Amino acid sequence: MLRLQGQAAASSVETSRSLREGDRLSLGDRLTTGPGARLMAVLSDGSELTLGANTDFTIDELVLEKDRGSALFHLAKGAFRMVGGAIAKVPEHRMEIAAPLGTIGIRGTDVWGGSLKSPMDVFLIEGEISVSTPGGAVILSKPGQGTSVTAAGQAPLPPSDWSEDLRRRAFATVSFAP
Repeated sequence: MLRLQGQAAASSVETSRSLREGDRLSLGDRLTTGPGARLMAVLSDGSELTLGANTDFTIDELVLEKDRGSALFHLAKGAFRMVGGAIAKVPEHRMEIAAPLGTIGIRGTDVWGGSLKSPMDVFLIEGEISVSTPGGAVILSKPGQGTSVTAAGQAPLPPSDWSEDLRRRAFATVSFAP
């Protein structure tokens, strides 16, 4: 399932196509959104992915077996919201979003990531996540906590409670127009 506002495309090694509402996404798809665009997709395991404007996001791996699974993604730029599906709920799983400044490890959760006050900001809506860089790692385990990575190679800042204004600004980057 795909919901779309504005322009978005999916490209792979073989093809490139403009996306339309209702299109299906495939493993290996590199998703790009245009100015003012939003894209929301339900992946094969039930994970919900929402991308904001000017985002570049790739679906690298999506495997679900009886008691384990893996979902690997790459965020080159932009903002996203990910609600973990079946893969995030199996006992043995690896669900990660690699970004230029660090990696977000998802543990059955709802998370936002993008850039509001730093080059990389991450906000926990529900569940638990880890944010790791070559300089260190933090775990966000309390809904409403966020962290930032201020520069390449730097450790994420300690978790802090995000203000209502910062939360509102984060959600606005992935919200559809009424």
